[in-house]
Amino acid sequence: MSHQPSYSTLSFAIIRAMFLPTEACMSLQNYPTAPLLRRLAALAYDGLIVIALYIMVGMVLVAIIKAISGEFPGGFPASVDLSLMFTICFLYYSHSWRKGGQTIGMKAWRLRITTLDGSHIRLSHCMLRTGMGFFSLVIFGVGFFWAWLDKQQRTWHDMASLTRIVYVPKDMS
Repeated sequence: MSHQPSYSTLSFAIIRAMFLPTEACMSLQNYPTAPLLRRLAALAYDGLIVIALYIMVGMVLVAIIKAISGEFPGGFPASVDLSLMFTICFLYYSHSWRKGGQTIGMKAWRLRITTLDGSHIRLSHCMLRTGMGFFSLVIFGVGFFWAWLDKQQRTWHDMASLTRIVYVPKDMS
């Protein structure tokens, strides 16, 4: 005796396929890993946003210091600048990845982040990914260009955070 699906199960599957976006029906695990050049292009878009945020935060800090001390501060030490930049990067990327699975640059280049096990992006993924990505940039992008050597096209921050960036083709988004 074979088990056939009921009409209600089939009806639900048809309605779901009609009204839900294709991406909701297809797991991100099935999409191809995004090519490095596409990922770097998204990084360039996001870099513009991060720089704008850095300038705004810097203006607020200068205004606060001016209000407290009565004079404009000189330049901040490099350690403060890098710490501020890392914090802004971490907050921007973590918020974007956890909220919608992509940043503005990733959206423009049709990229999404996913975990290797298909679970939701957690704060620990974001911490590892941002930390290793920042480190990769500081050492001239070696961690990014590692994707050209890796058979699975993984960067150092992909491997460290157990995540990957996938490309969602236009007909699938």
